[in-house]
Formats: sequence, C-alpha cells, structure tokens
Amino acid sequence: MFEATISPVDAERVLSIFGPRDQHLRAIREAFGVSVVHRDGQIRISGEEPAVAKATTLLEQLKAIVDRTGKLESDEVTRAIDLAAGKTAAAKGGTIDIITAARRVMPRTPGQASYVEAIRRNDLTFSIGPAGSGKTYLAVALAVEALKQKKIRKIVLVRPAVEAAARCLARNARSRINQTLHGAGYH
Repeated sequence: MFEATISPVDAERVLSIFGPRDQHLRAIREAFGVSVVHRDGQIRISGEEPAVAKATTLLEQLKAIVDRTGKLESDEVTRAIDLAAGKTAAAKGGTIDIITAARRVMPRTPGQASYVEAIRRNDLTFSIGPAGSGKTYLAVALAVEALKQKKIRKIVLVRPAVEAAARCLARNARSRINQTLHGAGYH
C-alpha cells in the first residue's frame, strides 16, 4: 500500500475538486482504484503505487484548474481522468513534440486526435469546424514539430481565400472564383 499527500487544500477548493455529492471523487476512485480522503487541510491518496501516482497528478491538475478558474466542470474532470488513465483518443493521437514551459501540446478530443493523425498521414489536409476548436493551434504545433525534427525546411503561412472573397460579395460566384484563382496565379 502506497500513500501520497497534497497540501494545503482548503475546504472550499476540496468541494470543487470532489464535485457535487462527491461525483468527481467517485469517478477518480473508480478509474484508479485508490482511496482518497480529505482531513486537516490535506488530500491523502492511498493504493497501489502507479495508481496513486496517476491519481495524485490528476488531483494536482484539478486543484490548479480550481485555483485558476474558481470552478471545475464535470466534462473537464472526465477528460482529465481519461487522459491520465490513457483512455482517450488523445492518447491514441499522442503528444506533439513541442514542450512549452506550461504544458505539452496534445489533442483533447477524439476529433482533434483524428485531425492530428490526418495531418501526420497526408501532405495536404483541409479542416472545417467552429472557431476555437483548436484547428490552427494543432496545425501550427504539428508544423513546428516537423520543423524541429527536420522533416520540413520552412513553414509557410497563408491567408484563407474566404477573406479575399468577402470583398467581392456583390459579384456572382464565377467572378469571385476567377478573381481568387487569378490572384493565386492560376490564369
């Protein structure tokens, strides 16, 4: 039996970390097979050494989120548990070889993991999706990774044609396409 301690943790933070009706706590216990207790301003984790190490790292990450944002959403906890346990598609997509002072760059969702795999597998990848879903961030991270590994010699950044086409919305589609292709050197 191995034991680890996280301290100091005040009662208000513990309530956020453990979740409503200890929902997050139960999920952590089930995922890692550990015992987690809060006493005297400390969180104590006990169980098998590898499981305790993973659960301790996870709880420290959750504590940092609560310290930073003041709250913890259930989906954040689920995603963090899956990542720590190696159950997500992000684990399948692997980390991207960019180490920053803050954290590793890795896909967070199954869609992002598929996107990373597609970029690694193909020379040209098109992606559509809502703003803020990580398309550009992951693409640039993968480009920097390829540059660091000397798989490529340079990174070329280009503007999307959509911005150029927005200037000529009043014209018909054929005119806009011709203007875009002419501007790109296809005439």
